Amino acid sequence: MLSFVSSRPSAILLLSAVLRTAARDSTEQTAVAAPEVSKAADIFIVEGFLEAACTVGAFVAVAAARGAFSFWRPKATSRGPRADKLVDNSEDSHSSGPSKQCLRSVARPSFSSSSSPSRSSSETDALAAAVRYGRAWELPSLLDKARARAQEYSSESIEICEVKHLTSSIRACAARRCFREALRAYDHVAGRIGEGSVGMWSLLLYCSAEAAEFRRCGFFWTKICSIAQPASQDFVNMVRWKAHMGDVEGLRLVLSQLQSAGFQLSGLDRNRALAVCAMGGSLDLAELLSESDICDAEMDTVTYNTLMKAASQAGLPQRCFEFSSQMREAGLLPSEMTFGILLEACVAAKDFTTATETFQDLRKSAIIPNAVHFTTFLKGLVCSGQLIAAEALLEEMLTSAGTQPDLVTYSILVKAYADRGEVSSAVRILEKMVKQGIMPDAVMFNIILTGCCAEPTDAAEVSRVLDWSLQHGLKPSTTTLSILVKALSQTESWDSACEILETAPRRLGLWPEARIFAQLLQGCIKSGNGRKAVEVYSLMAKAVKSGGITVDEVTSTKLLVFVVPVASTRQPAVSMPSFAGWDEGGASRRTAQQNA
Repeated sequence: MLSFVSSRPSAILLLSAVLRTAARDSTEQTAVAAPEVSKAADIFIVEGFLEAACTVGAFVAVAAARGAFSFWRPKATSRGPRADKLVDNSEDSHSSGPSKQCLRSVARPSFSSSSSPSRSSSETDALAAAVRYGRAWELPSLLDKARARAQEYSSESIEICEVKHLTSSIRACAARRCFREALRAYDHVAGRIGEGSVGMWSLLLYCSAEAAEFRRCGFFWTKICSIAQPASQDFVNMVRWKAHMGDVEGLRLVLSQLQSAGFQLSGLDRNRALAVCAMGGSLDLAELLSESDICDAEMDTVTYNTLMKAASQAGLPQRCFEFSSQMREAGLLPSEMTFGILLEACVAAKDFTTATETFQDLRKSAIIPNAVHFTTFLKGLVCSGQLIAAEALLEEMLTSAGTQPDLVTYSILVKAYADRGEVSSAVRILEKMVKQGIMPDAVMFNIILTGCCAEPTDAAEVSRVLDWSLQHGLKPSTTTLSILVKALSQTESWDSACEILETAPRRLGLWPEARIFAQLLQGCIKSGNGRKAVEVYSLMAKAVKSGGITVDEVTSTKLLVFVVPVASTRQPAVSMPSFAGWDEGGASRRTAQQNA
């Protein structure tokens, strides 16, 4: 029957009605095998019939309460004669009740044997299942239906049921990161949940912070504090809210209120809150929090590092070094992270002298510099134009197993040479990377080709760089073609550019887009080479006829507006090609006549 049910929605509705009747009017003879009921509930949830799933739960609850059904094998001493009768009947192969094997095969629920499954738990499970199956957007209507069923079946107050339903829904939404859907569900039932629960308000505060709807945080925070003392996670989310708003005085007031209420924060949670401030560059809030007595734990290395990170994010490298000095005065030694933050702050502020001093201090310390330290300092050398020193640092990294450069390290130096137009030097660095076993990606290859555009580069050199890139794994794209056309246009190597586009399907494995032809065509026109512009247009027409690309009439007409005047003025004998596929060149002729 279950296979029939799972494939026919009408059958699901019919079974739902049958189970609803059984739940209301079941007698001592009503008994259903537990595995079958469980399968039915799963099918209902998967198929989206949450009401039917909840009906299964209601049936089980009522039947179990009347002794006609049990999730597990009942004890004769605790269940009375009716339970004994159920077990005894299960020995009869013709009995309609569940067999012993069925009763043993079902896992015992988490609730105790003295209580039966409740309608409320079925509702909350069904709502959570709806979210898991991607139906979080339906929560407002599903919560309304759950409320209507609770009014009919539940012995608890409707308000309590609503809070349970909403809390379960929000928790499921938070697990699937459906934060806006959770807030939308709350908005729908906000007028009928009363005071709610601290768990519900805590989840809503978290969802508001994650959804960046910080305007709601104040209300949810107030609700939490009115019911109980906030948890550490609530405190962190409150700091997220204040950091986003930049509300130093607001945080000061909250800290004062919490201290008066006896709230204490652990060192770990203080560091978590400081990390929130650091991510947003809220140095003022971070300092206020670190100076507060709300945490009894002494400031450790992580605390100082987090404060330095906040100062770095705020663009205040000098404050980073002040925190570093305070850390040393407190008897704490700097860590790898400490030097990493200081180097990043110096490079970001373009203070390359201090960066060099910091790197030398790192070398003299007991800490062994890692690849991140080297890469950050190398970036500083590149930014200061010291490419020779940067390449020497790269060579030093290659000599140590613990500081082997990665793709990021190489890309910094390759891009620096490419931006200067020193393509041969960029290729040399890339060859070292390949030798190390790191394969370049498409971005790296395009960076080198872009170096041919920084300074006018001979067509033969451009071709050599392209061949080298293809040999080392370049997978060309339309971006690659655009870079090549730009590089060749700078030296007016029109023949080479046309050859690149014409042989691209065979040599590079892709057809140039119409915009690439347009790019080359406009370059020809700007240089006053009308005949070559018409040739490029002819190449595009040939590509269209070959079926490699498509060009709509509007695009072709726009190109002809550029081509026809130049061709008719400087090379009047040139004939315009036509596109097969739309009006057999009629648009071309009309445009030519209009421009004449």
